[in-house]
Amino acid sequence: MKLTRAVIGSMVIVGCWEIPARADDSAHDKAVASFQEGRKYIEAGNCDAAVTKLRESLSYEPSVGARLSLAECQEPTDPLSAWRVLKEAASLAFLNHDDRLSLAETRAAAIEKRLPTIKVNIPQSTVDQPGFELRVDGELIDKFHYRSGVIATKPGKHVVEASAPLRHWSQQIVADPGASAQVNVQLERDTCSTGGGAAAATVAPVAVTRENPGSTRRTLGLAIAGVGIAGLASGVVFGIVTLNKKSKIEDLCGGNAGNCNAPPGSVDPEREAATTSATISTASFIAGGVALVGGGLLYFTAPNATPASSTARVRLAPRVGTNGGGMGLEGTW
Repeated sequence: MKLTRAVIGSMVIVGCWEIPARADDSAHDKAVASFQEGRKYIEAGNCDAAVTKLRESLSYEPSVGARLSLAECQEPTDPLSAWRVLKEAASLAFLNHDDRLSLAETRAAAIEKRLPTIKVNIPQSTVDQPGFELRVDGELIDKFHYRSGVIATKPGKHVVEASAPLRHWSQQIVADPGASAQVNVQLERDTCSTGGGAAAATVAPVAVTRENPGSTRRTLGLAIAGVGIAGLASGVVFGIVTLNKKSKIEDLCGGNAGNCNAPPGSVDPEREAATTSATISTASFIAGGVALVGGGLLYFTAPNATPASSTARVRLAPRVGTNGGGMGLEGTW
């Protein structure tokens, strides 16, 4: 049964601002005033003006009611945007124990029937992994959005990806209006990783003969130093990724990550991703530095001659884990 605009409006207004008082009362008052103006425009049939006022209200303060009203205006012309706004309203209502959770979810479910959807099956143990992320066409999906297992999208081809530290999965699907494409997420270990969250690089055994022992050792030193430079470069790359993640968190939080005004839990995936990339960056710098120093020692201490032949074996084992990283350099001469 469809709810009339008047009924929806009354349900939105009642309890719209049933949230704890904020320290910034002036922002709260502005949010309420903008919301009330938006409702007046909706009742007058002017959704364009209403959308402007409702977004202005949300810029001052998170609100379930403003999002429900915004979706009311968006649904006739942009049902996908309306679905997303309703999901945001449901997420906020869930966190605040707001009775309008059921209303937001019911309206979102009704819109889903007209949109292409992706049914995502994810084991709970996978969802609970630290750093787990789900993306559709590269866009990060809030965990609350796939709590029901259904994600609305646009018609056409899409790439669904899931990842956790050192694990990844992806699948291409085609979404059709009114239909649901199904995917089963099964994370697999990245091919470049080894057991226990560690990566190992081994330099093949090198025979050092009495004819030219120093030359081989210097060559080996240069090779190890090259591995070190690659590690430092990797540290720089993941460092840049971390800075980008932190910048995005600040944007989501309204410019102040220390006093975030985003809905609780909405920026957790970005924070986990930033922590992971920062850990990898630190470990890469440590591993690269050790390899560079080790390679330099091999190069500059290589003898010019030796009375007996020998066999040199060197193994570089950089280790990357959730608590940091490092590199081991071991061998026989």
